[in-house]
Parts: sequence; C-alpha cells; structure tokens
Amino acid sequence: TGLSSASGVWRHRSFLAVAAAASLIQASHAVFYGFSALDWRAAGLDGAAIAALWALGVAAEIVLFAISGRLPIAPTTLLLVGAAGAVIRWGAMAFDPPAILLPPLQCLHALSFGASHLGALGFIARTTPLKLGATAQGYLAVALGLAMAASIALAGVLYTRRGSLAYGAMALLAAAGGVCALAARRLASTGV
Repeated sequence: TGLSSASGVWRHRSFLAVAAAASLIQASHAVFYGFSALDWRAAGLDGAAIAALWALGVAAEIVLFAISGRLPIAPTTLLLVGAAGAVIRWGAMAFDPPAILLPPLQCLHALSFGASHLGALGFIARTTPLKLGATAQGYLAVALGLAMAASIALAGVLYTRRGSLAYGAMALLAAAGGVCALAARRLASTGV
C-alpha cells in the first residue's frame, strides 16, 4: 500500500484525496466562523440568540459523535455526507435565510463539520498502520490548518465585497471537497 513509512503517507494517493476532501470541506466554514455573528447581529438577533445558534450547532455535532460508533458508514461516505451538508448549509446561508431557518441550518454542522471530521479520522484509522497513525493525523492537521488559513483570508475579502454572498464561495469549496471524496473512494477501492 505504500504506507510503511512517514514519507509514504504523503505518497499514498487515497490519503492525499482524503486530506484534500477534509481540508476543503472544513475550510468552507471560514465565512461562518469569521462573520456569522456579525450577519446575525445585523439581522436583529441579540447575543443570547446568537449564542444559542452556535450552541445548537455544537450540540448537533456532539450527538453525531455520540452515535457514530453505531453507524456502519464508510469513511469516504462520511466525507461525501459532510460535503453535501456543507453545500446545502452554505448555499442557503448565501441567501440571507430568515431567522426561522437558522436552527435547522445550524444542525447541519453535524454533517458539515462532524461527518467530514469523522470520515477523515476513520479513513486514517482503517488504512494507516498503527505506528503511522499519529503521523498521518499530524499531516492531516497541517493540511486542514493551511486550507483554513487560506480560506479565512479569502473569506475576509469576499465578505467585505459581497457580504453573505461569500457563503456561495464556501459552498463551492465544499463541493470541491466532495469531488475529492469521490476520488478518495475510488482510490481506496483500488488500494492506492
């Protein structure tokens, strides 16, 4: 499989595809992380409502993590579900949804963040030798960090120029992550 050394992890094409998928999906949260509270405040929501919306997203993620051990879902499928959840979430956010739609959109955090995170870590757990697990997770963390840093910089420019329409670019990032997840699925099935 090519996964016998630390440098082999970077040469493993299915790992690269998973790292790209997870990085793009997670980086698609940049506008949300940076500007959602500003948007919601401008829409008339008070601090308590904004805090409740953030807490709802975290609670949805925790529920997914709590039940994930009982879900017979392949890691690449989780990545695809995460990408789909992010595309729906950010696509809707681009149109300044009414406050009544914000709670269900926040529940999609279980998919956009949670499912993609579980998929990436599950892939590493299933495909990487135990002695290289921490190395592969470290490499994944580097990829995630670099993608998020670039996305945050892009988000600032987009949000300044286009406001909430910047979420549309995040939906495109998540869709690109979904394409990478499909590639990872194909590559994993061939063992490369």
